[in-house]
Amino acid sequence: MIRFPRSLRSRLTLWYCATLALVMLLFGGLMYGIVRHRLLGHYDGMLAEKSVQVQFVLQDQEDCHVLSPAQSETMDHLGQIVLLHEFNGNHEIYYKSPEMKANPLAPNVDALGWQDSPVPRFVTLRHHGVDWRILSQPYQAKSGRRGVIRLMADLSEVQETLRHLRSAMLLLIPAGLACSALGGFWLSWRALAPVDRINRMAREIQASRLDRRLPHPGVRDEIGRLVETLNGMIGRLEGSFHTMERFTADASHELRNPLATMRNTLDVVRAQPRTAGELGAAMDSLSEDVDRLRKIVEDLLLLARADNGRLTLEREAVNLGGLVQALAETYQPRARELGVTLAVEAPAPAMVMGDERWLYQLVGNLLDNALKFTPAGGSVRVAVLARPEGVRLTVRDSGPGLPEESLERVFERFYQADQSRARSSKPGSGLGLAIVAWIVESHGGHIAAANHPEGGACFTVELPGC
Repeated sequence: MIRFPRSLRSRLTLWYCATLALVMLLFGGLMYGIVRHRLLGHYDGMLAEKSVQVQFVLQDQEDCHVLSPAQSETMDHLGQIVLLHEFNGNHEIYYKSPEMKANPLAPNVDALGWQDSPVPRFVTLRHHGVDWRILSQPYQAKSGRRGVIRLMADLSEVQETLRHLRSAMLLLIPAGLACSALGGFWLSWRALAPVDRINRMAREIQASRLDRRLPHPGVRDEIGRLVETLNGMIGRLEGSFHTMERFTADASHELRNPLATMRNTLDVVRAQPRTAGELGAAMDSLSEDVDRLRKIVEDLLLLARADNGRLTLEREAVNLGGLVQALAETYQPRARELGVTLAVEAPAPAMVMGDERWLYQLVGNLLDNALKFTPAGGSVRVAVLARPEGVRLTVRDSGPGLPEESLERVFERFYQADQSRARSSKPGSGLGLAIVAWIVESHGGHIAAANHPEGGACFTVELPGC
């Protein structure tokens, strides 16, 4: 079983040499054929000229059954000639030049017989390693007798020239392949040397050293673009690792606080006997901490499934205005309990294509957040506006607003603005607005946070319409 080299450098060199060998063989074969054809054409031309001279001599008399002394003398000086004609219904040789008589190949030439072809015919015969070119030229005497002029030429010079050409090709082609192999290997080594350096440095980059970057070759070629792509990937990995570390630390912190509170409550209860009222209060506190832990875990699982793409949306036409009005009615008792006015403006149907369940959670999280930061006597206003380019949902409160540095980070996971702004003493998990941002993004929309000029925070959601 043939095993090809695994090294890219070796494979490039091998394929380069194989391609070059094929090209050189094709070129060498083509050149050899052209040279041979031209050399044979040269001899064929000389034989054709002699055949014209022979025909000119034969035209001196009516019939050539017997050549005159002048014709025979002229024929004897023209070279190796055989004349055949038709006599009494048979084909016979009536002239053979002295050179032809002395040629050991003459019997083979005689054996060629009679060809009735009206056009000249060239053949090549070999005798004792020497090639001979033979022309059979049909002619017709003045009397109407048909015949054949047969001339021969020695091709030993052609053979010698072609032999030298073959020797040169057999020497130059391997030498050229060897030089090209060395040159191709050197070029591939030079071309792939940056890849080797990139490979060595990439092995040194670990999760704890993602701040390092691969050196750019300084040229915008394939290697340069590869380095830029890898550096971009490392940068994204660095950002993902930092986000994961921050997420893990924040999640641990958020889970540790309720657990610590629960542990303290249990330690206090177990320290000494308690009354039924004290035990009931302790149980209520533990129940609140358990609910908070459950909410944090559920939100974390939701976001984890969203990151893995395991949450699917059921697309259908949803009247966002009707959904907001229905949800606001369920929040009215809580708003009255907090002394907050909850008002909704949705004058016309505002249809969006989305999942009603997640849109319900989107609006609910925004209302929870607004009520949390609105003091007693304040107001929360929700507006839904249908526009040609989509549907806009705004949730505005009359609370203290958001710090400027929080406007860009308020949708990050576990990020919480100054808790002193909240009217409730119970801290949130910092996941509600992150879930809102995911829902909006999954529906192809956009969300932004801003401070209203008259005071309070304002969240604006843009969703595509149906």
